Amino acid sequence: MTDRVARGLLALQVLLLLVGTLMPGAWRSGAEHRLHAPFPVSSWAHFVLFAGMGLMLSVRPLAWPTGGIVRAALALALLTEGLQFLAIDRHPRLLDVGIDMAGTVFALALVKGRSLCTVHR
Repeated sequence: MTDRVARGLLALQVLLLLVGTLMPGAWRSGAEHRLHAPFPVSSWAHFVLFAGMGLMLSVRPLAWPTGGIVRAALALALLTEGLQFLAIDRHPRLLDVGIDMAGTVFALALVKGRSLCTVHR
C-alpha cells in the first residue's frame, strides 16, 4: 500500500467518524432501530473506526510511534465528543471516549501481538 492510499483511507475513516458524530440524535436512533441490532451500533462503529485508524497508523507506510497514535486517538475522541454539543439531541459521554480508546488499544495490541509472533530472518 502506498503512503497516499494509506492517508486516503485514514481520511475516509475520519470523515465517516465526523459525519456519524454530527448526525442528529433522532436520525441515529432511527437508523439503529431499523437495524434491529441487539447492541448499540454507534458504539461499535466508533470502536471499529478507531481500531481501523489505529491499525492504519501503526503499520507501514505510516508507522507512527505508539505514543503518537494514542495521543492522536485521544484528541480525536475528545473532539468528537465535544462536537456532539453542536449536534441536535446528542450529548457527549466519557464512556464513549473509553470505547474509542479501547478500539485504538485493541488495534495496537493486534499489531504488537503480530510482531511478537513473527520470526525475523
